[in-house]
Amino acid sequence: MPRLPHTHHRGRPRQVTLAALAVGVAVSLVGCAADTGARDGGVAPPVSPPASSSPLWPQYAPPAPPGDEPTGPDRQYLSIKGVQVGAGGLKRIPVKELLEVDPNVPQLVRDAVRDCPGSACGLRAPVYRDLTGDGRDELIVALDEPKAELTLIQVYRAFGTTVRPVLISWGPLGLTGETFGHDLVLASTGNDGRFTTRYRWDGNVLTAAVPQGQTGDRAQPAAGSSPSPSPRNRTDR
Repeated sequence: MPRLPHTHHRGRPRQVTLAALAVGVAVSLVGCAADTGARDGGVAPPVSPPASSSPLWPQYAPPAPPGDEPTGPDRQYLSIKGVQVGAGGLKRIPVKELLEVDPNVPQLVRDAVRDCPGSACGLRAPVYRDLTGDGRDELIVALDEPKAELTLIQVYRAFGTTVRPVLISWGPLGLTGETFGHDLVLASTGNDGRFTTRYRWDGNVLTAAVPQGQTGDRAQPAAGSSPSPSPRNRTDR
C-alpha cells in the first residue's frame, strides 16, 4: 500500500493563537461598548457653597492719609481773593504773599513762610513752566517743612486776572519734580525705591495721568491734593 507523503503543520498553532487573540479583543471591545450606560454611584456628597468675605467691622471706614485725596472735577480749589494778575503774569506776584493769603493751604504753610526770607525759610526758588499747553507759564512752588518732615509742591494758574491752585501735593521731605512736555512728574526717593506720579492738565486741574500705576518707578502714594497735614514720623528711613 502506497504511503502518503507526510505534511508538517508547524505554522498552524500560531495561526490559531492569533485568531483566538483577535476574537478575545473583539469580545472585550463589545463588552466595553455595552457598558456605557448610566450607573448608580450611590449618594452624592453634599455641595458646599464657595467661601465669601465677611468683614469684621463692616461699618468702619479707615481715614485717608494726607495726600491721598484725588484732584479732579469734584475737587475745586478756591480763587485767591486780593491777588490780581497783571500784565506781567504770575512772575510779578511774590510767592510768599501768595501763600500767606491762599485759603487752600493750611496754617502750617502760613506759619512756615513767616521765616522767609532767612536761613530758616523752606521756600525753594519758584519755577515757571507751561503745564496746560496754552503758551502761558504756570507757577510751581515748593516748600520744605523739616518739622513736619513734609514737602509741599503747589501749582498756580492764572485765570484772567485771578489766580488759584491747580495742584496741591504733599509728599515726604525732599519731594522734587521735573517736566516732560506739558506733564509734571513728582518724585521722592526712600529705602523702598523711587516713587513717581505724572500729572496732566484735564482742563480744570492737574490730575494723575497713570494713577497708582507702575512704569519702572512706583507711583508716589502721597501725591495729590491734600487736607491740612500734621507732623508725622517718616516711614521711608
